[in-house]
Amino acid sequence: MKELGYRVLCVDRERVTMHGLHGSTIPYGAEDYTGDRPLEERLDLISGAEFFMGLPSGLSWLAWGAGVPVVMIVGFTMPGTEFATPYRVQQFHTCHSCANDQRNEHHYDDFGACPHHRGTDREFECTRCITADFVKDTIRHLLEAEKGSR
Repeated sequence: MKELGYRVLCVDRERVTMHGLHGSTIPYGAEDYTGDRPLEERLDLISGAEFFMGLPSGLSWLAWGAGVPVVMIVGFTMPGTEFATPYRVQQFHTCHSCANDQRNEHHYDDFGACPHHRGTDREFECTRCITADFVKDTIRHLLEAEKGSR
């Protein structure tokens, strides 16, 4: 994104989040707006963006509520679970949508749960198989659509 001339801001609460063997960190090169900041401050940062890229979390909902186009990268829910966005990035050629599978007892306190493939080579394939190129193509479509609407 920076190569395209965009500022990249990370507005997550935590710089690093770990759950067992899995976790996430602030993206390399992103401007750090993490920390214990008021929601209003995060909203100010997001509402000035050309688009928001994230997971199906509260920050994506906040961006959508502010009218900012959302590129949502998701594997564990079915379309229609969250708000509608034409920029949903999801891989349907792997296991997906386990959060909507009523055969599973979902444990929201166990962020690292992969109910169908825990402990196997297929664990988290719903998101691991989403490539950077797939995300970039979705962003390209968003930018073309935004340019066409001006």
